[in-house]
Amino acid sequence: MKFKIRNGTLNVSVKQQTVPLDELLSFASRENPKRGFLFVSKVLGKHLPVKPKEMRASYDMLIEPLDEDCPTFVVGMAETATGLGAGVADSLAKKQSASVYYQHTTRTDAPEPIWFTLDEAHSHAVDHIFYQPKSELLPQITSCQRLVLVDDEISTGRTLKLLGDKLLDKLPNLKQVVIVSLVNWLDETSKQQFEDWFTSVKFTSLLEGSFEFDADSNLALKLPDNVDKALSKANSRKDLGRFAIEMPFQGDIPRVDISKPIAVVGDGEHLYLPFLIAEQAEQQGGDVVFQSTSRSPIMLGDAIETKRAFRIDERSVEHYIYNFDDQERAAVHLIEDESQRETHQFAKLYPLKNLLVTH
Repeated sequence: MKFKIRNGTLNVSVKQQTVPLDELLSFASRENPKRGFLFVSKVLGKHLPVKPKEMRASYDMLIEPLDEDCPTFVVGMAETATGLGAGVADSLAKKQSASVYYQHTTRTDAPEPIWFTLDEAHSHAVDHIFYQPKSELLPQITSCQRLVLVDDEISTGRTLKLLGDKLLDKLPNLKQVVIVSLVNWLDETSKQQFEDWFTSVKFTSLLEGSFEFDADSNLALKLPDNVDKALSKANSRKDLGRFAIEMPFQGDIPRVDISKPIAVVGDGEHLYLPFLIAEQAEQQGGDVVFQSTSRSPIMLGDAIETKRAFRIDERSVEHYIYNFDDQERAAVHLIEDESQRETHQFAKLYPLKNLLVTH
């Protein structure tokens, strides 16, 4: 199948699928010389608004092959898979009796011990930090028998291999590694790179296949001058996955006003709690969609019908939200540190006091 996008043509072949390609993906063009295309997920809740129940269904399908009930450490890749990883861990924790812990890589600088760092070659922002899990969970996590690595899509496997290499050094009791993704583009040769882990490795995804990208010959991409490449200095909550949490979430889930259709919007890496708020509102009968902001610059066109750019703090760099409609829906934009709402140009437009139900 061929898909023409602004930057060229994607040739996609499907090997197997749990969800049909046209229900899972659409396509767009990045403003990134390292990678000129983007697979835009229809179930991720990032660049397209998605019903929370459709997101939950994808999590449940992804964990279906994980049938062994054992202590598990789930790790999601920043930025895009922080919410996906949390959702997978959440669904797994509800399925099995053994403990499930979750943590994600991050591009947030915090005054906490660092376990390791790594880079993601095709990303415009290459620094990933993985903090040491909080002390009260560290013994349980290092005793886990299964490691689950989560990313939204896997093309070369390079970054997940780097992540797994580092984690295997920290987790001496592992018996199995499971690599989870919405879409897996690895061929059999690429999968062999994981064989030196000396433990069982399993792959689970909603679609497997391969692709080639033919870039337009006159393509001359460059990153926007104001793209955000830096580590964030924002305050970090300790209970949402950056420093490890036991799943499912044990804290309070704020209620929102469901008297009108709403769009719940996560912010960057802050996706898990906003998703739970959206899911709860939907379960209470609300007409709800979920999506989130991003630091990735994507071109208008193809799957990207609208684009808004904004500053999130005093710096001149911009973040984005795509395919966002606040005309038909009331927006509930949830940021990690509420004290920053006035300096966040997008969040400032949607004060929570108008929409949160406090009783």
